[in-house]
Amino acid sequence: MLKWSIRLFSFCWLLAVTAFAQAPTALQQQVETNLAGGHAAGKNGAVKAAHRHLVRVQTIQTPSEMATEFYSPLKCDSDGNLYLQSHPETPAIHKLNAKGEQVALFRPTANPDLQVDVGGYFTIAASGEVYEIVAAHEITRYLFMYKPDGSLKSIVKLQPGFAWMPGAVSVFPSGHLLISGLAYDRDVHAAMRPFTGIFAPDGALLKEVHLEDDDTLREMAASGDARVSSPLSPRINRAISSSQMEVASDGNAYLMRWTTPAIFYAISAGGEVVRRFTVDPGDSSYRPVSMHLSQNRIAVLFADPHTHEKAMKIVDLEGREITTYDELSANSKSVTDMLGAAFACYTVDPERFTFLGADDDGRVQFWIAEPRN
Repeated sequence: MLKWSIRLFSFCWLLAVTAFAQAPTALQQQVETNLAGGHAAGKNGAVKAAHRHLVRVQTIQTPSEMATEFYSPLKCDSDGNLYLQSHPETPAIHKLNAKGEQVALFRPTANPDLQVDVGGYFTIAASGEVYEIVAAHEITRYLFMYKPDGSLKSIVKLQPGFAWMPGAVSVFPSGHLLISGLAYDRDVHAAMRPFTGIFAPDGALLKEVHLEDDDTLREMAASGDARVSSPLSPRINRAISSSQMEVASDGNAYLMRWTTPAIFYAISAGGEVVRRFTVDPGDSSYRPVSMHLSQNRIAVLFADPHTHEKAMKIVDLEGREITTYDELSANSKSVTDMLGAAFACYTVDPERFTFLGADDDGRVQFWIAEPRN
């Protein structure tokens, strides 16, 4: 059986779920303490409680869907449809029903009026419409809006007033947008600055949202901290470019930064930061891979990029831990990578987790997991 992981995507760099191991300096330890909100996560000496496991209970074979890799984000909607995208340089979002049948295809390159370079992060509105960030062959960045059947509804030019790289988007019921990304510094070779803003449906910037950890994360990138930057692309701050977000049942958008512990912000449609909290995997070698919301809960999958060990944390909308599922397993026996890291969907009632995998021929499968003691 093939082992499947997910790639974290930004416009500048396709980032595998990797981390650079290094001995922390006193400054780095202080930064970890600041990010954790008062305590630093550590591997040595950590005491892990007995947690439940996730067990694969069902495998659904798609009739014809093929994949060699899965790219972030992976999404699902309230009707049980699952959305995955092919390689961003040949962009297409595939909408599959619960049986694995393709029911729609969202392709930004189908628009003849715009030369599309890359398809990026996307989100699903409550109406079933799909919103996708698109990089055209120009400085301007766009948002494509599709009808549920895959046809293009409209194209919006994003207008923050400066050159930037949008990384993640959520749409509120009002049609207003929360978009997070990176803005260029005056020195185009310097680390880019974090930017988050509320945008009107027509793409106009209404309000910049200032987040308390942005300065710290920017300083980390500027210093070349390997936890957020790469020597291959030193301007890109991975904590920002690999952010994920979804709108919850309380009407707020929940933005997760790619940090350990994972930093969350609940942000209202008006741009108010309602709360900040962290989700700690209990092991500093783990990195957040994916997050999904269902009702009043958030599921965060963490993984160690070297050992492939994983932990699934379930918290409420205020960050209070509900439960942890440690080693993903099958047949009540721990099997590393049995479910991979392509976490696509989470539901509370019943509590189920959907992962993507494939058979030996590369045909996509849905791997359904449930909790077991």
